[in-house]
Amino acid sequence: MKFFKSLEADSIELAYGERKILQSIYLKMPFGEVTAILGRNGCGKSSLLQIIFGTLKPVFKSVRWDGRFVEFPYREHHLVRYLPQHHLTPPSLRVQETFKWYDSLVDDSFGERWQVVKNKRFGELSGGERRFWETLLILFSPVQYVLLDEPFSHLSPIYVEELKWLITSQKAQKGILITDHLYRDVLDIADQSYFLQNGTTYLLTNPLRDLMDRGYIPE
Repeated sequence: MKFFKSLEADSIELAYGERKILQSIYLKMPFGEVTAILGRNGCGKSSLLQIIFGTLKPVFKSVRWDGRFVEFPYREHHLVRYLPQHHLTPPSLRVQETFKWYDSLVDDSFGERWQVVKNKRFGELSGGERRFWETLLILFSPVQYVLLDEPFSHLSPIYVEELKWLITSQKAQKGILITDHLYRDVLDIADQSYFLQNGTTYLLTNPLRDLMDRGYIPE
């Protein structure tokens, strides 16, 4: 598998009937960095991640890995994995066997918490526990890039802080794209951030000030 130093997505157009969801998109995600996408509910963040992953077909797209167009990135071995906004795993699957299927590098070094959950089914976990371990399932996968859609959803503040640390620790080994409504936590770990508004991405040069100017957060 070739090593890719960056992912670029532009000229993405997505529409449902007369309603345009995405247009004038540009996004660059370097290997070794955390790239964030912020925006309001329904602005198209999840759709953009699915288009990059290759499971949602838009009107038009150009998604390139070091300049090479890849039609279906999810089919490329060890290239990219995606955490959807909804549950990733069927409730009947056991945690440890699922991590083995994904070749995700989580084991007994995670201590007592792993010992407690590894033989449980995902459906037996609380909502926050399930989201935490599903995020780790993707984050610790042996791939070059991961796309995380709302990884902090349903997590307690302690879990959020731990997950932020784990994401930061993993970025040396992969490129990470994240979107979540906990914008302060996202900005804490992001090397660069984009704001998605009216179907268009805007690079944030001064994130908090820019988000205020765009009406996303109060003055």
